[in-house]
Amino acid sequence: MNKDKGIVVRQFGVLFGVMKAALVAVGLLWGAKSLAEPVTLKFISLEVAPWGWQDADSGEMKGAFIEMVKALRERVDADIEVSLTPFARVDRELELGSHDCTILVPRSEEFVTAGELVAYHDIGVVPAKNVELPDYSALEGKKVALIRGSSITPQFDTDESFIKVLDTDYLMSLRKLARARVDAIAGAIPTIRYLADNNNLGDKLGQPLKLADVPLRLQCSNKSPHLQLLPTLNRAIAEMKAQGVIDRIKSQYYF
Repeated sequence: MNKDKGIVVRQFGVLFGVMKAALVAVGLLWGAKSLAEPVTLKFISLEVAPWGWQDADSGEMKGAFIEMVKALRERVDADIEVSLTPFARVDRELELGSHDCTILVPRSEEFVTAGELVAYHDIGVVPAKNVELPDYSALEGKKVALIRGSSITPQFDTDESFIKVLDTDYLMSLRKLARARVDAIAGAIPTIRYLADNNNLGDKLGQPLKLADVPLRLQCSNKSPHLQLLPTLNRAIAEMKAQGVIDRIKSQYYF
């Protein structure tokens, strides 16, 4: 009887061991599945054509930034959501960590980690057609519109020899220039010209004064829970440059 009881105990022990191993295996598989769940990255950038805007009729987001994000989605194992906002809000969102990354002119290292260089674009001052800007000193006494929160160059940003008129977007500045309320507009030269051409204001512009080549760079919030993906995103951007994707987008969207 004791012998039979011992056999039963051993059989139960073997069965328990098999069940335990099966449960461990299921746990490992479930853990792997959880780890493999898709990551969603939240990208944010400036809402201004041709960089990024929402079509009034279709509601579809368009622009150079949107095309870059689409190309990134094809190269990383993550979904990417996009938000477009006024310039000043981009910094707040990244500082809070409510958005993960941006592609934009360099932001403060206090709240972002810089990634791969995407491209350069011309920064400067675009005058009205009847205003000549042969050099920087010609800005003295002028009224110059620029987007609130934007930075042009260290010299420009601190210069008090001319009047800075702050606007929420370039189109507002262009309309002021067309009505002779400002003498010039400071910012991204290709963007200003693109907006002018597409709003029948191209004939109001004079010859631009280029002040700098400003880098557009991938940058991710220091508070992002997905900051470890920055090297992966860097490699994707580098691949896009090598394959001519960035050059195609630059050509298509005038920047």
